[in-house]
Amino acid sequence: MKPSLNLILLLLAGLLLGLLTAVASILGWPQAFEFKAVFWGWLGLVGLLALLDAYSLERPRLQATRSLDSHLALGVRQQVQIKLSNLGDRVQKVWLTDFPPAQLQIQGLPVQLEVDPGSFAQVEYSITPLQRGLAEFGQICCRVRSGWHLWEKNYRYGEVEKSKIYPNYKPLFRTSFIGNDQLYADLGLQLRQRRGEGTDFHQLRDFRVGDSLRQVDWRATARFQKPISREYQEERDQQVVFLLDCGRRMRARDGEISHFDHALNALLISAFVALRQGDSVGLLSFAGQSRWVPPFKGQHQISHLLDQIYDLDSSPATSDYLDVAQQLMTRQRRRSLVIIISSLEPEDRDDLVATAKLLSRHHLVMVASMRQQAITDTLSEEIVSIDDALKYCGVAHHLQDQSAMFAELRSNNIIVTDTPPAHMHTALINEYMSLKRSGIF
Repeated sequence: MKPSLNLILLLLAGLLLGLLTAVASILGWPQAFEFKAVFWGWLGLVGLLALLDAYSLERPRLQATRSLDSHLALGVRQQVQIKLSNLGDRVQKVWLTDFPPAQLQIQGLPVQLEVDPGSFAQVEYSITPLQRGLAEFGQICCRVRSGWHLWEKNYRYGEVEKSKIYPNYKPLFRTSFIGNDQLYADLGLQLRQRRGEGTDFHQLRDFRVGDSLRQVDWRATARFQKPISREYQEERDQQVVFLLDCGRRMRARDGEISHFDHALNALLISAFVALRQGDSVGLLSFAGQSRWVPPFKGQHQISHLLDQIYDLDSSPATSDYLDVAQQLMTRQRRRSLVIIISSLEPEDRDDLVATAKLLSRHHLVMVASMRQQAITDTLSEEIVSIDDALKYCGVAHHLQDQSAMFAELRSNNIIVTDTPPAHMHTALINEYMSLKRSGIF
């Protein structure tokens, strides 16, 4: 409980009377005694009113419930509703606010409400998650004034609730009900279609212009007395395992979202596409929190991945690629497409080449590196001083060493992508679909 503005103003008025009384006493005014009487009378009256008003202040009979989604998406604005019911027999005027965690940005609170007896009021405010993890909402707070508006007191209602903040999974669920062609178009992918040239038999159909002779099913052609072609689809029931780097380099930011969050978004979208293709998807994180999700197929695997990575974050640790490769070799015996998502630098060359050689003994390996936008921007900046020239030369030398590292990886039959973080998912899916269509995977 704390004094309201009204009580503070009354006390300030008493303070002014006290100053006036002190001046009158010092200067020996004849009205000094009257000023003292007014001053002490004012203090006594205000004190009595304050005590009586505080004694009359009691907890209102209110009931508050919060409607909150238990799954929140990073960076996506969502609405929270609060229902405040008045169970008492008099009108309640309250200031209402909520206590979401610090990783949420809120708009629309606090609000002033007037709730009639036996009725309720609804409040809606928006939240925008800024950081993944577990979000704990405290009890709903209602600030009530006393009968004479001299005191204010906060009362808590409702229950403490928890919600998980996931990477932005909303686009995945919106695309769950559309076809593959529309999905790829929405993701901005330009896949080279090779009609009927997969690795698994799909169906028989009429011969079309452009079909190769090796697609013709001669027995079906003889039976139906017209040209019949075999149509194939990409091989299914393969396994894709993501090696997710949680090391210190993934903490870099290009804008509001870190490279690590971009990596999570790319991983989820790529995993969703692979599951739609009938493949199994797994995950192994390293350099910090190590989490192993064995490969499984089916759309339920996306939910499982979300539950495993929603509170995963980057760490100050240094990435040890060879160590995680050895871990994977003991856990994943079946041949798989292994995708390493990281932010690579030239000093990783020896360690990364040894890692790629180890994994490629049993698996098909893809290395996906995030290109820092700051390095790219440096090359396009105008050179006006010696410092600018030295900076440009340093970046150019860095990129040259990086290109040499990628070239050595490719010479060892390792697939390499080097893209800005925001376009990582496009590069991953394009490479994945190219491998499926070529029959290599």
